[in-house]
Amino acid sequence: MALSDVDDLKEVDGFGDQEEDEDDRSGTRTLVTFRLDRQAFAVEVAHVREIVDVTDIAPLPGAPSGIIGMIDLRGETIAIFDLAAHLGLPDRRGPDSRIIIFSFGEDSAAVSLGVVAQQVLRVCEVAVDAVTPMPETTTDWRNADVQGLVMTEDGKAILLDSGHILRGGRDLPGEFDFG
Repeated sequence: MALSDVDDLKEVDGFGDQEEDEDDRSGTRTLVTFRLDRQAFAVEVAHVREIVDVTDIAPLPGAPSGIIGMIDLRGETIAIFDLAAHLGLPDRRGPDSRIIIFSFGEDSAAVSLGVVAQQVLRVCEVAVDAVTPMPETTTDWRNADVQGLVMTEDGKAILLDSGHILRGGRDLPGEFDFG
């Protein structure tokens, strides 16, 4: 299913349902695939709240490394994380770019963060056992951010651990409580 707009996501059973464990549903994982530079990436939809058009990203003075700014989303301020830079890729925003909004936590304690994707490709389901490990390297390449590789309609995609990347492997502080 190609994504023409955010409404396409609402048609996918369980999209944005944070309480449902994707691995438990009949041996499949539901993923959102997107492109950064020329590489396809995937994240599980469990923490994806919504996908929006790119808007002006305002600077956020004093923000920690990796936060490129903030957007106003219907009155809510959302910090934007520089996923491309984190992964060592160039920022190649264009007319197909979108912001993927992730949400971690429950209800009023939830913290939302956004990342800019060069292009959102689709929502797809893959078998849990379809995820293959990343190849070993002889370098210090850190792959803690990566869960593995998965074959999608768009070719091989790197399955990212969005929780590890955006939370830095820890619980998030409250909204903009970066101290």
